[in-house]
Amino acid sequence: MRSPLGKECRKLFLKMMAVEFPDYKQDKTQVNPSGWYAWKHEHQSGLFFWIFLVIHNSSDQFTTEAGWSFDANTPPWEMIGRNEMEKILSKPLAFRTCRLWCEGNWGFWWKLVLRPEEHERAIFYKDDPVEQCLPLVAPAVWDAGEKLKEHVIPVFEKVI
Repeated sequence: MRSPLGKECRKLFLKMMAVEFPDYKQDKTQVNPSGWYAWKHEHQSGLFFWIFLVIHNSSDQFTTEAGWSFDANTPPWEMIGRNEMEKILSKPLAFRTCRLWCEGNWGFWWKLVLRPEEHERAIFYKDDPVEQCLPLVAPAVWDAGEKLKEHVIPVFEKVI
């Protein structure tokens, strides 16, 4: 993702997390791949719950991941298929959150471009001007927050 968009995305995601998920604190101590940002919540049960912002390294888009663990270390990532809830509930792991609501494709990314359908199809897609893409960040981040509340938090409640 281009730097100004990435910076705005991180800033607004941090704000959204503080408002919508105040129990989750950003954890900068974890070793994550470049473009990954982790928020952690230690539940009174002793379990740790994770939400990750994943910024694409070469395209103006982001996605989210989530997971749970028995300790303060990020859980191992595992590819899960649609409706594989038993995997999520049976052992600590991190997973792409869209697997809880998406049909079809493996991944869902919030695209910060003016013409997402062309972006998907075009091999030689020319990036939209950053200043025109910046207003797209806030609605995408808040939509991601709604998806997390609607789909991920109920899964975490089942884990508990």
